[in-house]
Amino acid sequence: MVKVAVGTSNPLKLRSVEKVFKQFMEVEYVLPIDIKDIEKQPVGTRSLVRGALLRAVKSRIKAGSDYGVGIEAGLMEFYTSTGFIETQVVAIVNSMSEVSFGLSPSFELPDHIVRQMINGVELAEAFNRERGWSRDIGEYIGVIGILTYGRITRLDLTSAAVLMALIPHLYRETYKLARVEDVLSRLGIKL
Repeated sequence: MVKVAVGTSNPLKLRSVEKVFKQFMEVEYVLPIDIKDIEKQPVGTRSLVRGALLRAVKSRIKAGSDYGVGIEAGLMEFYTSTGFIETQVVAIVNSMSEVSFGLSPSFELPDHIVRQMINGVELAEAFNRERGWSRDIGEYIGVIGILTYGRITRLDLTSAAVLMALIPHLYRETYKLARVEDVLSRLGIKL
């Protein structure tokens, strides 16, 4: 039985992690760990990777679990008209301080939404402002659910990213996983 800690209290992200891990392992629990000192709306690949990794490491350490999972959604540099694409980055850290990463399917956003996000407004909040809503759609179907008329939801995107990050852990004899301290060093981060 494995213990999994997730660096979030978002119920959708927790369901995604539980859903994916339970397909491959016997899971004792999936524990939410609220990580406070990470930026809310990451912009750029480095920021996304940093946030996902720190959430994974800190949640695993706090919980003393077998795995720590960090999930960050935000803008990644890409060859679009805005220069960005919306994606989710997942980091999974094991008890041996090894890490793997996965990405979700990604999509373009309108320029006016991207500009708000670059200024620190979370994606769900930017869409809520535009539509006059007050509900946190990021904990339900997500903006992707709205844009695809419910055909693809944030649960789908997050689950795909978790699965992509879990693959190297499932095939340890085939993959050489990165060491957490090496990735932190490349990012210029000290814990």
